[in-house]
Parts: sequence; C-alpha cells; structure tokens
Amino acid sequence: MILIVSVFFVGCSESNIKEQKFLGVNGNPKSIKDTKYEAIEKFGEVIEQNIEEVLYYEFDKQGHVQKTINYDSEGDTTYSETNTFEGGKCIESTTYHKYVNEITSTYKLKNRTWKSEIWEGKTSEGKTITVYRKYENLKLTMVTKDFDNNIVSKIEQITDDNGNIVEYKVYNKGKVVYWYKSIFNDKSQEVERKMLSDYDEGICTYKYDSFDKKGNWTKKIEYKDGKIESMTIREVVY
Repeated sequence: MILIVSVFFVGCSESNIKEQKFLGVNGNPKSIKDTKYEAIEKFGEVIEQNIEEVLYYEFDKQGHVQKTINYDSEGDTTYSETNTFEGGKCIESTTYHKYVNEITSTYKLKNRTWKSEIWEGKTSEGKTITVYRKYENLKLTMVTKDFDNNIVSKIEQITDDNGNIVEYKVYNKGKVVYWYKSIFNDKSQEVERKMLSDYDEGICTYKYDSFDKKGNWTKKIEYKDGKIESMTIREVVY
C-alpha cells in the first residue's frame, strides 16, 4: 500500500531542504496517475492482477503538488489533499482521511521562518490541531498536537541533496510504527527500500521496465525479499 500518513500534507512546505518540482518528473507534467497492481511471475513474465490502489497528483505551473488523491481497489477515496499556494509558498492545505473517522481538516500557516513552520488546523469535528515543523540541514521533524497539547504523532524525514527521501520514520504514542531507508540511483529513481519497523520488515527492490519520450518511467516492478510484490503503471499528462 502507498503510505499516506494521517497527519497532513508532508509535501506542502517551504524550507532550506531542496524541493523536487513535479515530484522529480521531467517535462513539467500537469498530472501523474500511478495504478498499483498485485503481480505474479508466469513463464518468465510479470503479469498484473487486481488493482491494489491508485495515487493521483495534480501540479501547478511551478511544479508544486496542488492535489493528491489516493483511491482504494474499489475506487473509493481513502485520502485526499488540496494545497493552496501564494507567491510560490504553501499557505493552506485541506485533507480528508477515510480511515481516521472520515475527518476533513483544513490547515493554515500561522508562522514561518527559514527553519520552522507552525500550522493550525480545524477538523470537521470542530477540533483544533497544531503542527510544528522544524528543519535542520536535510532533516524535517514534524510534530502534531491536539487541542489539549498532547502529541498525536511525530514524523522524521531525511532527504539527500537531490530532494529524495532517504529515511522516513513515523511515531505514534512514542513508538515507531513505520520506518524505512531508501537508496536512489543517479536519476533519482528509488532502487531499494529497507523496511525497519517491527510491523513491516524486509527489503523492497524496484525495477523500471519502460519509459516515455521524456525519460519518465511508465512501469515499475516491486520485489520484496526477492519475490514479486506488485507492478505500478504510471500515466503522465503533459
């Protein structure tokens, strides 16, 4: 499953960490659609099976992610995020979470410096959420607190000099619930992801089978611990 962290808009930020315009895709696309299938190997070929999920992105002309939607295998929206930019900087984000009580939340920027941001959110249940983002070199730490100032969740993210996420860790109630480290090739394509949490361990590797005229991959095969896990077909609209 493509992870959508239930703490809000990891991609809506402005900091000294390098931002990947258009998610690193060449050719200034308008949108990207990733359809992930279950897959098996048969007679030496990788065969797609049922759809696992679909992840869709829309961009503005500057390459910022304006909209993200995650669909499940039935076509229902499990997560969505809409970001508003002003002067090239994100100032508002609205999210929806199907599996978090179907809550819709709207976050607005309250304060921003070169190394930190404070966002205040209001949920459809009328609750207030505050998100604190701190930047240190290539590391982002994001802490979400509820209206009673209790920590709801914490994320630590490390990128490389190209903006690729090389380590990602999610905490819930002080415990690590999701953690991986990634390796990228010289084209910023992820080639290996080591899953390190107690809930999900193993090594995922990725093979890119086909590309479009602009050099963007259109087919990716995922293996976990050497066995075929899934196939993702990417459609890029320019």
